[in-house]
Amino acid sequence: MISALLASFHWGLAKHFRGRDEARHLRHLLKSARMRPQNDPKMRRSVDALVKAKRFDDALALCKVFETRDVSQYWSTYRSFVEEASASPVTAGSPRIALFNDTDFRVNIGCRLTSQGLKHAILRTFPGAGITSLGFRFSTFHEEFGSSIASDPTDAALHARLLHAYGGQALEAIATADMVVLQPEGSLDEKTSLEGLATFFAPVLVARRLGKPCAIVNGTIPGYGDERDAYLARLFTSLRFVAARDEISAAHHGVTFLPDAAFLRIEPEDVADRDGCLITTGARNKVDDDVAIFRSALAACEALGLRPVVLTRAAGRFAEFEAQVLAQGGIFAEAASIEAAAAILSRCRLHIGGRYHMAIFSTMCRVPTLLYDVKTHKNQWLAQYSPLVRLVRPGADIPALAAEALSGPVSWTRPTIDYEGFLRAAYAAAHADSRAG
Repeated sequence: MISALLASFHWGLAKHFRGRDEARHLRHLLKSARMRPQNDPKMRRSVDALVKAKRFDDALALCKVFETRDVSQYWSTYRSFVEEASASPVTAGSPRIALFNDTDFRVNIGCRLTSQGLKHAILRTFPGAGITSLGFRFSTFHEEFGSSIASDPTDAALHARLLHAYGGQALEAIATADMVVLQPEGSLDEKTSLEGLATFFAPVLVARRLGKPCAIVNGTIPGYGDERDAYLARLFTSLRFVAARDEISAAHHGVTFLPDAAFLRIEPEDVADRDGCLITTGARNKVDDDVAIFRSALAACEALGLRPVVLTRAAGRFAEFEAQVLAQGGIFAEAASIEAAAAILSRCRLHIGGRYHMAIFSTMCRVPTLLYDVKTHKNQWLAQYSPLVRLVRPGADIPALAAEALSGPVSWTRPTIDYEGFLRAAYAAAHADSRAG
C-alpha cells in the first residue's frame, strides 16, 4: 500500500515537471517506476513518449529499472529498440537525398524494417549519400483548406501546404537536395480525399517544379475508381519514376512493381530449434477483432504445443492474456531492434495475425503465416507473392489451418529486387533532361 502511494506521488510530480524541468521529470519518473509492476501501462507509455522526443538516454534508464524484474522480455526487447534508434547515424554526404517517409523512428518493427531496407538501397545506389528523413503529419488528412493544390496551384500555395504537412524544414530539404524520394508505405487509404492526395504528394510536386530528380517508391496505393485515380494518373505520368510495393497497386495505376523494401533485409541464419508462435495485431483492426485473432492463436498454440510469442505494436490489446502467455513460457513484448526481432522470429514455427510487415519478416525467417485480411489489398497481394503466407478470414478453424501450414515444406526463394537500378535511372534521367533543356 505504501509503495503504491509513493509510486502515485512521484508519478504526479513527474507529470508536474514534464515540459518544465526535464531533469526533475525523469528523476520522479524513475522513482515511480521502481515501485510499480513491470507491466504497468503508464510506464510503458512513458518510455514511448521519451523515445518520440528522442530522449534515448532517459528511455534507456527507465528500461533498465524494469529489466531487473522483467519476466515477459518486454523491457529487454524494448531496450534493444531504443539502442537501435539512438545509434541510427545521421548521414551527411553526397549526393544529398531528401527522403520523405514516416517510418524511421516508429515503435512498429515492420515500419523500421521497410525504412531500413529502403535506406540501405539508397546507400547501395549512391555510396556515401547524405540522407535527410522527414515525416508526414497525418492530421492534415482531416483538415480543410481555404484553397486547393490539386489543380495547378501557385508556388506559394504549394510551399505553404508542404510546410504544413511535412514541417518547417521540408522546403529547404528539397531545395538543397540532389534527389527527392517519397515513400508512401501504407499511408494512403480509401478515405483519402483528392486534396489529401495532393497534400501527401506535395514533396514531389515541389521537387518537379524545382527540376529535382525524384522518385516514388515502396508504397501501397489504393485504386479509387473516381477523380482521384485520374489525378494520380496525371501525376505518375509526369513523374515517370513511380513504383508500388505490391502488384495490385502497380497494375491498377500502371506503374513499376518493386516488392516491399522489407524484403531487402539479409535473411538471418536458420534455427533448427523452433517452438514459438508469433501472434500479432492488425493495423486497421478493432480491439475485438484482434482479441478474436488472439484467442484463435492461443487455441492453435495449445493444439500444437507452441509457446505464444507476442511481439507487436498495440500489444496492450492483449493485456488480459499476458499472465497466460507467460505461464506457457512465452514472450509478451511490443518493440525490439530488427536484430532482436529476427532472433525471436527465427525461434518461431508459425505466425498468426494481421501485420503485413511482420508476415514479410516471418517469410524472411522461413516462418509460415496465417494472415488475416485487414481492409487493405496489401495482405491479399502478399498471400499471392509468398508461398509461406496464407490469407485467412475471421471465424476460420485456425488450429486446423495451423496444423496444415506446418505439415508442408517451409522454404521460399527471394527473387532479385532491383531498387538500385530504379533509383539510379530516376537520378540519371532527370539530369539528362536538365542537360537537354
